[in-house]
Amino acid sequence: MTPDPLDTWVGLNAVVPRLDEAACLALLTREREGRKRITFLLRVHSRLNKVRADRERAELMELARHG
Repeated sequence: MTPDPLDTWVGLNAVVPRLDEAACLALLTREREGRKRITFLLRVHSRLNKVRADRERAELMELARHG
């Protein structure tokens, strides 16, 4: 059985660098509905911001190239 990344800070940090937007949103929702630990919320939110910004920049670059 795979450990839940929200069980420990070490577990969370082991998976966060590989998360996509959907996975970030899912973890953020679970933590918001669960224990509401600020460090966990901010860590996942930080990753969400990065992957979202990367996607949006890629979309803008594509628009500029072929717009």
